[in-house]
Amino acid sequence: MDFWDNIAAVYDIAESINGNVYNKMTELVKILVPKGAEVLDCAAGTGSLSVAAAEKAHKVVCTDLSENMLLRARKKAKRYGADNIVFEKRNIFELCDKDDTYDCVIAGNVLHLLDNPQGAVRELCRVAKSGGKVIVPTFTWENKEHFLVKMYRLIGFKPKRGYTPEGYYKMLKECGVGRVKMKLIDGMVPCCLAVIYVP
Repeated sequence: MDFWDNIAAVYDIAESINGNVYNKMTELVKILVPKGAEVLDCAAGTGSLSVAAAEKAHKVVCTDLSENMLLRARKKAKRYGADNIVFEKRNIFELCDKDDTYDCVIAGNVLHLLDNPQGAVRELCRVAKSGGKVIVPTFTWENKEHFLVKMYRLIGFKPKRGYTPEGYYKMLKECGVGRVKMKLIDGMVPCCLAVIYVP
């Protein structure tokens, strides 16, 4: 079992420590998902953003590499009555969908964990329809790592990089996949909710 399988049972508790940020992020995702949309949620964890998207979406494909996270996501969807979500184990770098499949693609708080975040962004944009949105909220910290991130490191959490809001925006722009808009959600560990508008 890897780190994410091991912490799946307590992931939502860990999220609640930074709850203000998660709640605002979830509300913004609800607003951004078009009514009747076909949605893909990658690295979905326990499915909070999938459940949020499902309120307006026609269908949500909730994906993660961790079976234990997907098990938690299924339970959460059932608890909230979100019966328009399907669950699949998938790799964010090798999506099995054709080009231009989804109206909206989500990948929340994962890009700072990846060796090749730009490769992931390009793959997410590949499966988004022309005129669609790719929503990629990611934690940011200024200058030095937040103490909460340091605490998580003690239990095996291994981010590959820390972004400042400016650095995150620059990375996304350099992907060359569409117009980028960003909103900073302030809190214990801030989050930049970025939206790429696919041309």
